[in-house]
Amino acid sequence: MSGIVECHCAMCRKAAGGHAGFFFVAMRDEVTWEGEDKLTRYESSPGLIRSFCSRCGTAMTGANLKEPDETIILTANALEGDVAARVIAQEFSASKATWFAGHDDAPEFDGSYPGWETLKP
Repeated sequence: MSGIVECHCAMCRKAAGGHAGFFFVAMRDEVTWEGEDKLTRYESSPGLIRSFCSRCGTAMTGANLKEPDETIILTANALEGDVAARVIAQEFSASKATWFAGHDDAPEFDGSYPGWETLKP
């Protein structure tokens, strides 16, 4: 894995369920799936296929060509453990979620946010 690209387009934000999608490219023949029978594929836009785990809902692939080539775009969000690669670029930056701007000033917690009770209507 050479690097991770952070995509801010609306389609990737929706697929990832967050402020951006995080993707890297791998050679298709080097990818081994555990639980491939649990993958659900859908055409996210004409000619592009994405997949997610039908058990937990995790997005597993980015927008790959419907007629696959030798590479595959995988979601970095689905990786477990320490990953040596880091974000090397951001794309579609003009589409960034407005609610995400300025989040670096928000307090951080090692566990759950202790103020959840105060957020309930």
